[in-house]
Amino acid sequence: MKPGRTLSAAPPPGLSNEDGSRRGSVGTPFLPSDWRMLGALTALVLALPLIIRTDYTILLLNIIGLNSLVVLGLNLMIRATGQVSLGHAAFYGLGAYVSAVVGVTFQWPILPSLLLALAVVTLMGFLLSLPTLRLEGHYLVMATLGFNIIVTIVFNQMEDITGGPSGFPGIPKLSLGPWRIASDRDFYFFLWPLVILLLALSLNLMNSRTGRALEAIHERELTTRTLGIPTKRYKVAVFTLSTLYAGIGGFCYAHYVTFISPKTFDIFYSVQLVTMAVVGGMGNLWGGLAGAALLTCLPELLQKFEDFYVLLYGLMLMGVLVFFPQGLLPFLTSLPGRWKKSPRDPWEVPSSSRPAEVGAPGERNSPEGPDEDPGSAAPVHQGPPAMSVRDLSVHFGGLQALYRVSLEVHPGRIVGLIGPNGAGKTTLLNVVSGLLKPDSGEVFLKERSLRGLGPHEIAAAGLGRTFQSVQVYHRMNVLDNVLLGLHLRGRSGFWAGCWRTPGAGREERRLKEEALGLLESFGLGSREHWPVGRLSLLEQKLLELARARASDPSVLLLDEPAGGLNPRESQCLVERISELRSQGLAMVLVEHDMNVVMGLADRVVVLQHGTRIAEGTPREVQQDPRVIAAYLGNRKPGVR
Repeated sequence: MKPGRTLSAAPPPGLSNEDGSRRGSVGTPFLPSDWRMLGALTALVLALPLIIRTDYTILLLNIIGLNSLVVLGLNLMIRATGQVSLGHAAFYGLGAYVSAVVGVTFQWPILPSLLLALAVVTLMGFLLSLPTLRLEGHYLVMATLGFNIIVTIVFNQMEDITGGPSGFPGIPKLSLGPWRIASDRDFYFFLWPLVILLLALSLNLMNSRTGRALEAIHERELTTRTLGIPTKRYKVAVFTLSTLYAGIGGFCYAHYVTFISPKTFDIFYSVQLVTMAVVGGMGNLWGGLAGAALLTCLPELLQKFEDFYVLLYGLMLMGVLVFFPQGLLPFLTSLPGRWKKSPRDPWEVPSSSRPAEVGAPGERNSPEGPDEDPGSAAPVHQGPPAMSVRDLSVHFGGLQALYRVSLEVHPGRIVGLIGPNGAGKTTLLNVVSGLLKPDSGEVFLKERSLRGLGPHEIAAAGLGRTFQSVQVYHRMNVLDNVLLGLHLRGRSGFWAGCWRTPGAGREERRLKEEALGLLESFGLGSREHWPVGRLSLLEQKLLELARARASDPSVLLLDEPAGGLNPRESQCLVERISELRSQGLAMVLVEHDMNVVMGLADRVVVLQHGTRIAEGTPREVQQDPRVIAAYLGNRKPGVR
């Protein structure tokens, strides 16, 4: 890290937080824009009762607040995992019915009623998430839809407890000590501070270590698992948290209206909630408030059109979905940037100059050629291997992808893995990193068996990897990409992220300092706040390499790191990989560029049709007749 660097360096202007391209400075709960908007919302909430005199308008604002609570939880789940639920009306109803039944039938006080209602909602959300989150897309939507239908049927059929279709009356009003919330205005001053608090906690969460992981799951779940992030656990947690928001809303609704019926919580209300999220901006926490306000008020505004009410309502919704597919709020917030956009982006860097800007540690005319055999020059490493692959076999139906493949790699050594297309090289890396399960054989990392471990557990054990196609997160900036690689070096979770505890703030500052140091060492220090899309291909590969190095692995798997690079860019990448070897990192290198393989590898393993056909030093492999026939064709040994 350069001397004098401050940890709160200002990001380039014009990059919004909602697309993940930048975040607030470390140690602050959310961006200054979030602070301003929260302050503006708080001021508006305090001012409206002074301006509005009619009780009906206050009632409408209260309904907006209740809808906002549920939509906020729904949007939190959408933003974190990219998945949609059509069952949140059921959790809204569970919160209402449980608190109402125990409060009226069993005469429980308000606080125990609330705690039991939230406990039931949380438990049901957790149990539902376990099977349904294995599904994706419309399958998940249908599963949550089915849950909503089941809950509605239960509310209707259990007449002795819920009152059935006739509803459940006589629910007591809320009271906080001596303050009884009897009027619409009283409820307004209870509800809206609660909405603001939950919004603030949600913004805090999404701008924390946990929030980064959740957004990574949304964009690239498979890649995220290889970074040591337990994606299934996080998805279950955020789904359960979103249902908790709905349960809080249901509790407030029951004690506000004092009468509930199953019709209020049917599937049509779930559809309405999703529509609010879509109109405001799916995954946009602020957009959820805007969507809830618009769709709650719109029917009231259109009532005067009588027979044309439904037609106008449908046309307006269709117009929003067609012309503003990202939602109204994201569209409106993007307008200033569009108006101010200059003909040439001042942050654009000519592609021809980018490779030269990447800080290479030293210039060399070319990588070590095949005549300079690194395997013969480097001393043989004594001691146990960093990783051992023993008799690994994988079948895909009738296709033999790997058959009894074995290899070892020691600390500070690079094993090159070569072979024609379809030889099983990437399959081997996927098995080692836990993305595929082998039919037989075993992988050991520092003498520890990886049998039965998931990708996040294998990453935590000390394995890092890059991918054949660059896997960087375009919804985040350069710094956040590296911070994802440091996820395993932190400990703060959902609770610390929501409340921004002092320990979480100190940890975030430490992680950011380490991330900045890594960016400097990989020549990307000046690009920390850049969106990833502005980087050249070489810079993206260096970023992926820095992210893999961030977790401090003992073994690093490199899948075609030089693919798509020109010779000068390949040289820069080779130097970076050589630096990692000098730091004692063991690596397995899959690469088609023979100059790169022969210049880096200490030993080379050759695969053909999933079987190992040769192993040795680069020079020995180049001179092996089987390798020449299978891979190098008629090229003479030593010719590039």
